[in-house]
Amino acid sequence: MLDFFNLIISDIKISLRKKNESIISILFFIFSVLILPIIFQGDQNILKKFLIGIIWFITLLTIIFSVEKLFENDYEDGMLDQIYISGIPMETIFLSKSLSIWIITCLPIIILSPLLLLLFNLETDKLINIFVSLLIGTPILCLIGAVTSALVLGFNKGSSVISLITLPLYIPVLIFGIEASNSGIIFNGIGQEFKILIGYLLIVIAISPWIGGLALKLKYR
Repeated sequence: MLDFFNLIISDIKISLRKKNESIISILFFIFSVLILPIIFQGDQNILKKFLIGIIWFITLLTIIFSVEKLFENDYEDGMLDQIYISGIPMETIFLSKSLSIWIITCLPIIILSPLLLLLFNLETDKLINIFVSLLIGTPILCLIGAVTSALVLGFNKGSSVISLITLPLYIPVLIFGIEASNSGIIFNGIGQEFKILIGYLLIVIAISPWIGGLALKLKYR
């Protein structure tokens, strides 16, 4: 357990030293949201109709860009080799990297989303729904992205095929994330969409470390 937290702290420190990558991801999200009124030419009715779906899609793109080379730098500079030799399970490495990228990239997005959406005059309960649904949904997106990153690690050819195979796994998160964001968690209780998202999260947490850890182990056989 101590190794797990030490790895997370180490990854966060490294990311903070390499500010460009994390800042670019967050700036991409902010800029993409802020230009929406220009894209929709100020038509508030159409914008509000598609706003939550667009927010989820932008969030997905930001996460995919962030986790695309999650293990690559450590693999190329030999850091992953040293961690592997030290005896730390690859499942632990996978989870620690996934959690650290979630803290660095997704946590700011979760906090910023309701604040940015205040500019679009959304109702308070909908802003809370978006916050809660992103809090549940973004870890799923991160873990799926991390599995993809582990699977394509070291592949010069075929990485695009593997990425396409895992792409459908994102779709249920988007569908139920958007539905949950549009539901009424505050006044109507926790809806079915949130329950499905939570169930999906638990399944992904249970399965992804095993798949991701196995993919990383195969690099050393």
